[in-house]
Amino acid sequence: MESLFNHQTIDEFLLDITETAEYKNIEYLIFSIRMNYLHYMAISRIVKFEIPRYLENLIDIVIDKFNESGISPVDMLQYMLDNDINNWIHYYAYTFIIPVAKGEENGAVNDLNELYAIVLTGYILDAFREKRIDIKNLVEGQVLAHKTNQYDLTVVDGVEFKRDYFVFEGKAYLYSILTNTNTMQFGDTMPGFARIITEQVKDGNILLRLDERLALPVDQAISYSTLNFEKYRGPQLHFKDSILKNPKTITIHINETTSDKLLLVVKKKVDNNSKKDFWHIELETLPYRDEASKGKYCITTFLHGMYYPEDDCFTHIDCTNNQYEMSEYIKKYSECEPDTPVDLHTKSNELHYKIWCIENGRYTREVWYNLMTVTLNEKYRTLLDEILA
Repeated sequence: MESLFNHQTIDEFLLDITETAEYKNIEYLIFSIRMNYLHYMAISRIVKFEIPRYLENLIDIVIDKFNESGISPVDMLQYMLDNDINNWIHYYAYTFIIPVAKGEENGAVNDLNELYAIVLTGYILDAFREKRIDIKNLVEGQVLAHKTNQYDLTVVDGVEFKRDYFVFEGKAYLYSILTNTNTMQFGDTMPGFARIITEQVKDGNILLRLDERLALPVDQAISYSTLNFEKYRGPQLHFKDSILKNPKTITIHINETTSDKLLLVVKKKVDNNSKKDFWHIELETLPYRDEASKGKYCITTFLHGMYYPEDDCFTHIDCTNNQYEMSEYIKKYSECEPDTPVDLHTKSNELHYKIWCIENGRYTREVWYNLMTVTLNEKYRTLLDEILA
């Protein structure tokens, strides 16, 4: 009965923490680190474990509520070991906590009680963190303090891109969890899309989503990266040399091994101001899903550009993630019903989640292509090359 009581008390303590304002204020930032927080804490320390300033308020709450709960540190540690997350509790317990508690010295531990509080807080963050990305939740919880356009993006000219975050107006913003942060080459100091924008985009504006939940003072910036086919249907795209007979042209290429598809949609329009013809060029990744697929929804990468054939340049390029209900997505992917076309749009604008954008400039086809290839995963890059061949 004592063991049952302790477990019930611990469960209530943990849930109580997740209902606090301090927890809710920090959970999205921690989620966006893209690894378990206990893992991040292990690789980010220089010598000693120290409480980061952005975590101080939550750790204070954890300490206060833990002291009020009547739970012993031994019982809590055993509970965490019994419910370990990727063996990180075992790492901290047997490398630091238990040896130091027995009197051994360890240069990484300045204060055992402080380390215990950090580990306990990290355990709570890892145990209760979101397991799936839900764009609707991201939109509902976002905090936007700057002027935005209709897609919640802000002009950030002068932004400084780093490997895991970007700096704007004295704040370091972690990249959104949906941002493809792959680099163009090993050891690069910024993601591929940021490298191209920095080096190849010479005019126009840069727009990003400034979610204040992901912002910290620059001196607290979080860095977590370490150094450690065939055509399906539709014509190829040859830009100004393409002959497009219809207002909308659809091309799909499929990976025969994985059945993942890359969708290209070209829509012919006329610029109301210049009276010039331009094309909306849309690329969307369509990962294979079937009726047995788990999850309530599917998230795709959607890349859009505005191309002027007469000038042979783009004036706008952006990156978005789309979220579809799984049942609707399967219909979209399979094109099995007339009311669910393969170029079906999301049900609402909030599920058409903008990541980055450049506009009001003249961008070459090379810039467009480079941005496409660093944003797409390798299997989709192969399909894009086939479409452009």
